[in-house]
Amino acid sequence: MTLRPGDPIDTQTDISNHTDPATDDARYGEILAELQWERSQRQELQKQLDRKTQSLRQTNASLVSLARQVDRMVRERTEDLDRGRAAAEAENEAKTQFLATMSHEIRTPLNGVLGMASALADTPLGLEQARILDVLRDSGQLLLNIVDDILDLTKIAEGKLTLERLPTDVVTLTDTVCRQFEPRIRAKGLNFTKLCMDELAGGGVWVNIDPTRFQQVLTNLLSNAVKFTENGRIALTASLKAEKDGILLLAVTLRDTGVGLSPRQAGRLFQPYIQADASVHRNHGGTGLGLVIARQICQRMGGDLTCTSSEGAGSEFRASFRVSRASAPEQDHAKEPAKTEHAILSARRWRVLVAEDNRTNRMVLRHMLKDYDLDMIWVQNGRKAVDVCRSEQPDLVLMDVNMPVLDGVTATEQIRELEEAEARASVPIIAVSANALVHQVKAYLEQGMTDHVAKPIRKQKLLRVMAQALAGAGGQDSVL
Repeated sequence: MTLRPGDPIDTQTDISNHTDPATDDARYGEILAELQWERSQRQELQKQLDRKTQSLRQTNASLVSLARQVDRMVRERTEDLDRGRAAAEAENEAKTQFLATMSHEIRTPLNGVLGMASALADTPLGLEQARILDVLRDSGQLLLNIVDDILDLTKIAEGKLTLERLPTDVVTLTDTVCRQFEPRIRAKGLNFTKLCMDELAGGGVWVNIDPTRFQQVLTNLLSNAVKFTENGRIALTASLKAEKDGILLLAVTLRDTGVGLSPRQAGRLFQPYIQADASVHRNHGGTGLGLVIARQICQRMGGDLTCTSSEGAGSEFRASFRVSRASAPEQDHAKEPAKTEHAILSARRWRVLVAEDNRTNRMVLRHMLKDYDLDMIWVQNGRKAVDVCRSEQPDLVLMDVNMPVLDGVTATEQIRELEEAEARASVPIIAVSANALVHQVKAYLEQGMTDHVAKPIRKQKLLRVMAQALAGAGGQDSVL
């Protein structure tokens, strides 16, 4: 049936009667296939999403586990480092304590050896006795030098090696050091020459330098040259040249025709605690510390210490120091240091309290102070020292540190508390102790002691420190 425009449409008419069944089936099949394909794609996408989700969950779980593992490893590593640091600090503390103990135990008997040797030297002696005494004193001094080297090395390690800059006539000082070695050089049949060049040629040149440390470097170099040279010569050359900004380079070169060093030995020369070769100790003795300390001194004065050597052909050491020009100090003949010390100690009958428990050390102090009319009060522990300071009010206290009943540091603290409570003037308290490491001396001064004199006691050092303390406490007014 054909519809024309304007003809009515029968809505009840079955449209299916007007379609092609084959076409409809094909279309339906296509739609169904599309729906199935879409369904399968959705299912595949869902599976992929599930797999991705599962993978992300697993990855996240792995990351969480890894983070926990890393955190645990970091915590364990931190704990290991803390334990290692604590162990290292404990080991270093133990080493320091051991060094302090050994230094004290060596210095204490040395004080008796050298002190009594000095007392013996003041008595009439025969020629043979005098020779024996010289050997005794030289051996004791050698042992003391070794202990001092160890102390210097600890100062270097702790950055506490202090240097002075004092006006010094370096030519005169160099001559003085050389004269000390000339008898040993002649005894070995060696030829020795000394040459001052450039500005030093005319002598009388003053520069600002640490004279004690400069002398220590020269002494070490000359000692090694004499020790390792059996035949030939030793030559010392000193020079002073201007650089810039008023800085001068002072150089001392020492050449010898001794055994020399191999490249391997030369490389070990400036390492602490290591000698160039094991045979060195067997044949010549020594600790191997001298050159290490000498180089540190040179470097801290802006220079260096170097070595050029060939095995069997001798060695050349060159020590350099950067210094500034100085003026010669004016001579004050009216106030020479030794006379001033003597004048202060002799000004009146000072009351001196000595707290010392060791009988030998008391004998040494008696001998060193016997030339002065001092009112000496002797006690053997810190408790009695406090009691005497409370009742007697001495002018000066010489205080040992390691004593029974009450140690010297605690006794000093109690004396200072007593003075503060009673508004007294502070009595000078000098630590006279075999404890001479840097941190020990610093602690004594921080805890109220006025000064420190190390054992073995050097008489001149003791007298100087006592005079300075008494002058500072008012004794100077009675002298000047």
